[in-house]
Amino acid sequence: MTRSRILIADDNPLALHFFVDALAGWAECIEASDGPVAVERTRVHTFDLLLLDARMPTLGGADTLAAIRAQGHAGVPALATTADDDATTRASLLAAGFAEVLIKPLGVDTLRGAVSRHLGAPESGTAAIGENATDFDGGEALAAAGGDASIVIALRTLFAAELDALPDELDRLSAKRDAEGLRERLHRLDASAGFCGAPSLLHAAAVLRATLDQPEWPHAALAKFQAECARIRAGMR
Repeated sequence: MTRSRILIADDNPLALHFFVDALAGWAECIEASDGPVAVERTRVHTFDLLLLDARMPTLGGADTLAAIRAQGHAGVPALATTADDDATTRASLLAAGFAEVLIKPLGVDTLRGAVSRHLGAPESGTAAIGENATDFDGGEALAAAGGDASIVIALRTLFAAELDALPDELDRLSAKRDAEGLRERLHRLDASAGFCGAPSLLHAAAVLRATLDQPEWPHAALAKFQAECARIRAGMR
């Protein structure tokens, strides 16, 4: 029996890893790091399902889906993933042709449940994890991973690398006073923190985001946020 093939597109490497790990035992997963790459993948492969992030640079999920449809893949069901949990975003994605809208971070069971409505039942596997470090909710992360400790460990490793690279990224955004760029970076960080069960970092990001509408650049708030990120990262070593 031929395995189903799923195209998974997301510009957040941690989210992409999560989706692939969650579905790899059930279908062949082809990755795409952004919209243009996803469109190119459909020129090479045929797919049974599309899982597209709504908010990607260059080409968002709706435009990516339109470009894929224009290539003749009209009958392939598409699911959108997004961290924007509002009715307007959901309505626009459904109007763009997505069969369902999945809110990130989402658990393995939610993801597999949505995909199973289009491809049939997935395989499942569970494992135990005893880790419950400071600043991390081990139970929450494990639940999101469907009980698979290997997924949690892999995501935490990617998250550590993301936090290592974050100071330089934030410094560049601050040098340009790029509030919109900072909002976008926090948006992606929210998804990573959510998948890894890091509520303290989610809270710190929300506090910084609340300062971005002020007329002056939030030097103090950004410095405090960077210090909090460094503290959380140090606790992972």
